[in-house]
Amino acid sequence: MKIRKSLTSLLSLALLLTPFNLVFADGNMDTITMNNELKKSIEVNIDLSITGNEREVIADVMARLDEEDRENVIYVAEDGAIYSNKTELKETTEVYDLVENNIYQSASGKELVGPGVPTNDFSASAIKDDTQISPTAEVPNPIGGTGPYRRVFSNNGYNWLSTYVTIPGAPYVKGNVSTDVPYVYLGGWGSNGNGIDAGLQYSTAFDNWSPTTLANGLMVPAPNNTRYRSNQDIYMKFYVTNPNECTLAVSGITTSGEQLTTTIVRGGISGWDKSGTGMRVKRMTTIAQKIEDMITGSSIKNVRWHDITVGYYSGSNLIYNSWGSGQTGGYHSVPFQ
Repeated sequence: MKIRKSLTSLLSLALLLTPFNLVFADGNMDTITMNNELKKSIEVNIDLSITGNEREVIADVMARLDEEDRENVIYVAEDGAIYSNKTELKETTEVYDLVENNIYQSASGKELVGPGVPTNDFSASAIKDDTQISPTAEVPNPIGGTGPYRRVFSNNGYNWLSTYVTIPGAPYVKGNVSTDVPYVYLGGWGSNGNGIDAGLQYSTAFDNWSPTTLANGLMVPAPNNTRYRSNQDIYMKFYVTNPNECTLAVSGITTSGEQLTTTIVRGGISGWDKSGTGMRVKRMTTIAQKIEDMITGSSIKNVRWHDITVGYYSGSNLIYNSWGSGQTGGYHSVPFQ
């Protein structure tokens, strides 16, 4: 099932890009009316039990989101503090710290295998022998040690990415439960090379997918009550909502049969701003591993990316277009073909 999103809504109201605590600064009556409507639309989506500073923080974050992404919001501050508009989400979301290699652990002792070591360095050499890649592209050096992956990345200048992706399930996804974890995700690199991964993590044990983000050595998956069914078209969007703040929004059908949008906002992600200058986005299909081993028998098939759009902001306006060869910086297959 496809959850159609209107790009028109992404271009509406510079107001949505204004911090919540500044929305009443303009004395113009029309502006006040619009700001009041924004405040109402945000307040109805925050549980009444969330009060005080926590309510102010999450309201401020939600004001920067696209309207359709305010349903279920998790905000992770730079220090790892969790805020949410839903009490249950706040109480069940855990932060996982890097403990060794590619393994992350929560305070409660749970472990996750991360999507991989980030790639920060870019070479200056251009790719000229592939018609699907821009001749002016720069190429990140592939890094091993994290399992097989397929990476497609954009040229310099993009910080917004939306796509539908068909996420398979068993028997098309196979993973060694104790060592291998399939991922399908977005993200990219900031102007300083600071990377972020943001997308879906597969559970081999339960045959479903969970929204997950990794940045600054902290991994934050959405809790178990927001897992998505396999074998459907998922809509994913990655975008910058504020300087040093990146957002993942995932829309699809959950394991309970509910159509749901889950949004994870990460603060303190240096090198990212609205302009897109020096930034690149990516899409990834990977099998993350604790220790790289290409013969475990794990596999992921029938992932299909479509309706892919990339963009950047000019002032309060989103400038976007379909992701084609002119926007492509290159790809890596290690050892996917």
